[in-house]
Amino acid sequence: MIKKPFLSFIALLTTFSLFAQQNDPIVFKINDIPVYKSEFEQAYKKGDAENKESINDFLQSYINFKMNVAEAKAQQLDTTEVYQRQFSSYRLQIAEPYLKEDDAFENEYITKIYNRMLENVEINHVMFPFFDSEIVLPSDTLRMYKKAMEAREKILKSGFTGADLTTPNSGSVFLPRAESRNGYVGWVSPFMFSAKVEDAIYSLPVMEVSMPIRAARGYHIIQVLNRRQALGSAEIEQVLFKFTRIPPPQQQIDSVGKVAWREYNNIKHPADFQSLCDLFSKVHQTGDKGCYFGVVSLDSNLPMDFTMAAFNLEKEGDISKPVMSNFGYHIIRLIRKIPLPTFDKIKYDIRDRIYKSDKVQELSDEKRRRLKSYFNVTLNDNAYRKLLDIAETVSPRDSAFLKKINNGNDILFSIEGKRAYPVREFAKYIYYRQKERQRSNDELRIMQIEDASPYSLSTDILQEYLDGFQNLLLSDYEESTLENRFPEFKNVVEEFSDGLLFFEVQDRNIWKRAKTDKAGLEDYFATHKSQYSLTESKYKGMVVYAKDETSLKKAESIAKKKKDTDSFIREIKNTLNKDLIRVRIEPGSWLKGENSYVDNKIFGGSQPKPYEGYPYFFVTGKMIDKPEDYTDVRNEVERDYQEKLEKDWNSYLKSKYKIEIDESVLNSIK
Repeated sequence: MIKKPFLSFIALLTTFSLFAQQNDPIVFKINDIPVYKSEFEQAYKKGDAENKESINDFLQSYINFKMNVAEAKAQQLDTTEVYQRQFSSYRLQIAEPYLKEDDAFENEYITKIYNRMLENVEINHVMFPFFDSEIVLPSDTLRMYKKAMEAREKILKSGFTGADLTTPNSGSVFLPRAESRNGYVGWVSPFMFSAKVEDAIYSLPVMEVSMPIRAARGYHIIQVLNRRQALGSAEIEQVLFKFTRIPPPQQQIDSVGKVAWREYNNIKHPADFQSLCDLFSKVHQTGDKGCYFGVVSLDSNLPMDFTMAAFNLEKEGDISKPVMSNFGYHIIRLIRKIPLPTFDKIKYDIRDRIYKSDKVQELSDEKRRRLKSYFNVTLNDNAYRKLLDIAETVSPRDSAFLKKINNGNDILFSIEGKRAYPVREFAKYIYYRQKERQRSNDELRIMQIEDASPYSLSTDILQEYLDGFQNLLLSDYEESTLENRFPEFKNVVEEFSDGLLFFEVQDRNIWKRAKTDKAGLEDYFATHKSQYSLTESKYKGMVVYAKDETSLKKAESIAKKKKDTDSFIREIKNTLNKDLIRVRIEPGSWLKGENSYVDNKIFGGSQPKPYEGYPYFFVTGKMIDKPEDYTDVRNEVERDYQEKLEKDWNSYLKSKYKIEIDESVLNSIK
């Protein structure tokens, strides 16, 4: 078996933490490259605890290690794809504790949303939308704000019912015919409204009317009517008496309702509902699903009348009176009530819902603020003011925005006074964001931010783009400067790099070569043939597997003509395997018991399990009593050849690299 010395020694290196080199004497030099006492002493103490080496023995091992690292760099092994991938992966892994990613705030935010889920809130609500256009400018919001304030004054005087609110889409999108309810929504829970509106719902005192709340789609006014413990969810079945037209005419509402109420009044016990359910399933061809509806919660985006009818059912098996929606009349049966799961069970589900909602903006904004607080970021107000002036009339999501930028060479902001970024680089980022918006919603992820809605204020969009751009560059700055800011991180990274390079240079020049250098192995065996022998006779040749009997017979015929392995393999490749692999070949030499196919044909063994895809086989070759070439004693030859390569390699390094040892410094290490 191939030996790989120093591997345990290298593993130790990745745990070392070196000290500053100031006032740090040099133990030895390799071609004038110093190795300091702090590094060597720490390595020796760790190595001595594991291996109990004398300091002189360890010195020679460490010198050998450092020479290999120097040679690896000379061979440019630190530029290979394999090295770069492994090094980058390790660096990223150990960088994690040094980066300012603040998971604490995210956990706090998830906990806050869960606590809100424990409570339902009854509300009045009205919204004053901007326009059905993606371009929302400050002047647009000002006009709508005035309308919202006028409506609020009416609400304060006469309440929602007396305010005669006629704004489009008043009330929640979850309610049918919301206009007729004069702003009454009913009971709500988290994720039913935008983040800013939800914040107001869960912070307003009961009966207080909010100021206009600007969200992505428009201004909202909220009044909290009541609070209660959350109902959780309900798993239900339903029988639906459908309308044939939506919206239905009054005549159809009356006729379908009459049928629904008649069937409801005929339900005297559970079997009656089941019979109705079976008929419903047959008519609507629902199959095994029957009349199963699923799990309903307040945020299920269903008509509130339907949802509340489901929640008003108390015991399993309870059946509701017919309840009307835009689709028809529903008779609902309760399967079970489901309480809200514990925090630990739904924590990650809440996190996923946050990241798919506009709440991710709040979460990311806070993360950005915290990252920015760690570094000195200086914004050029004049340069940014010019961009804001453009945003007053053109949305940054509009391609025309980029065409109006005329200060591309101005410095927009700098980080720590060391890296400065001009407006033109920010313009490239805006262009990227514009392109990202053209992709599907599932793909729209930039720095954990989704544009929560196509309706947003232009100046807010510009600020969010700037925050995202700064966060991107701050993250890069933070990660790329770890070595400069944390000496211990730099040392650990360098130690891993040295260990990786040592392995690569040894593997390329010794370990891998000892297994793959056919010419070298052949020469070594020829020179040392007399020292190798077999403990018992072997069968040497080939096991040939075939897809079918015809291929098997053709291969047997070729084997009779081509006695040596190489010519047989070439002939098979050029004939039977030219277009399709019909034959597989396994050359080698085997003792009894090492190969079931050889055992069967040569040593009288039992019938072996067919080779997958190639059920027919034969063997060809001969018995040998002593090795004919290195393949007959491959393991022994590879082992000995590796030892030769190691000696030659060490001699090569010693001849190439000059070693200078300071004995006085070495003797001071205990």
